[in-house]
Amino acid sequence: MNRFGFETITSIVLSFVLAIAVATGAFAGTEQEQSKAEPIKPAEKPYLRTKPSDGVFDVVVLGDSLADGLYAGLKRLNGENDKLKITKASKVNTGLVRSDRFDWNKRARKIARSKRHQIAVVLLGLNDLQTFRTKGKRHHFQQKGWEKLYQERIDKMVTDLKKANMAVYWVGIPITSPRRYQKEYAYLNKFFRAAAERHAVRYVDTWTPLASPKGTYSPFWRDKNGKRQHIRHNDGVHFTPNGYMVFASFLNSVLQADIEAVLEEQAQAN
Repeated sequence: MNRFGFETITSIVLSFVLAIAVATGAFAGTEQEQSKAEPIKPAEKPYLRTKPSDGVFDVVVLGDSLADGLYAGLKRLNGENDKLKITKASKVNTGLVRSDRFDWNKRARKIARSKRHQIAVVLLGLNDLQTFRTKGKRHHFQQKGWEKLYQERIDKMVTDLKKANMAVYWVGIPITSPRRYQKEYAYLNKFFRAAAERHAVRYVDTWTPLASPKGTYSPFWRDKNGKRQHIRHNDGVHFTPNGYMVFASFLNSVLQADIEAVLEEQAQAN
């Protein structure tokens, strides 16, 4: 199943619309509905263990076109936050399967070796409903060989980032419309969540809070004031500029809690 090319037009249009929305203040007042999000579980010790010498946490966002939008939303949410520097390393039409097109494991190793970032945010999967082609063999989507290779590439990516003492946040794929591979993306999220548990890194669920009360896809969202707004792109996968603010808020709430926790611990130690 070839998903390459699906993102290109959407990404170009999004960039144009996003620029207009930012200029006109279209993001103002948008917040996630806290009651829908999974609660942040307190940890025995802060997830982030190191405060940068300059006091600024450097975040790098890796992934596909959804990661592009996640970066934009996270950037807007932290426009006046002097504790975060957010860098975009995402690339549309990429994934973990087609390393011949773009090798995310190689890219992650390069980012890790740069020692420039303390935090890595990863969001991949849109383009991974494809066949692995390795050493003359083909492993089709959801076959045992496919599952083994996919898990290995996720594990390798997380391991390389952790070796560089980076705190890893793996963001799950959000619920999509049924016509846009909903079951397949839910299947991929199981790999991401399991890998996060194996490697003791953060998994950020975006599927549950964006689903309707019945667990189904909805393109609408109600903010804390009860205002209903359209947040999903017509393709049933991506988001509107306003929607990316909502989407990024799930990650942002976890990230901000972790930053505050480590800063509090260090303040008490001093």
